Amino acid sequence: MPQLSHDVSALRRAADRLLELPLVYRTWQAPFASAKLKPFLAHVDLARTRRVLDIGCGPGTNARAFAGRDYVGIDINPEYIRTASSRHPGRWVVGDVTDETIFPDEQFDCVFANSLMHHLDDQAVRTLLGRMARLTAPGGAVHVLDLVRPANASAGRVLARLDRGRFARPIEHWRTLFSEHLRVDHFEPYAFGLPFVPLWQMVYVVGVPK
Repeated sequence: MPQLSHDVSALRRAADRLLELPLVYRTWQAPFASAKLKPFLAHVDLARTRRVLDIGCGPGTNARAFAGRDYVGIDINPEYIRTASSRHPGRWVVGDVTDETIFPDEQFDCVFANSLMHHLDDQAVRTLLGRMARLTAPGGAVHVLDLVRPANASAGRVLARLDRGRFARPIEHWRTLFSEHLRVDHFEPYAFGLPFVPLWQMVYVVGVPK
């Protein structure tokens, strides 16, 4: 068993390194990107959205959804940002959005994070949510899509445990974290994957600063 555990850990580390490469990440995300965004696109009024901040934007995964908006993407991975800026219009920033020197005087109608927070522990999520709230313009909102760890045995639970993000959370844990910094206006669990086989359990949250 110790050898098996070591082998699994080594495979996970190798997979994590591969997913840091923009081409690998884009290829992995491509079949499911639109399904993941579906609740957000059904809820948000993009026609009334002027400025967008996409936090943890990766190699431009969400950029097409915000075409025509004043779009800013930020990620700590410079290779992701290099790829995104070569493929999509917008303003692209390498950095950590919780750094108060980044966007010191800016606010956005849509402050968006797609599948970022399950890479962060609870305190880091709290810090991020506080910063997202401060970056939200009057009348704007925070929009978050993230990975849920189902309570019961399922394909979704297995995939949540295998994900390179180590902090997929039960649905009520997510609700508690979001409620600390935001007035939650919309809280929607959903699933996607293969036809008739839900593989990933997610939650979509819309909130405004308290």
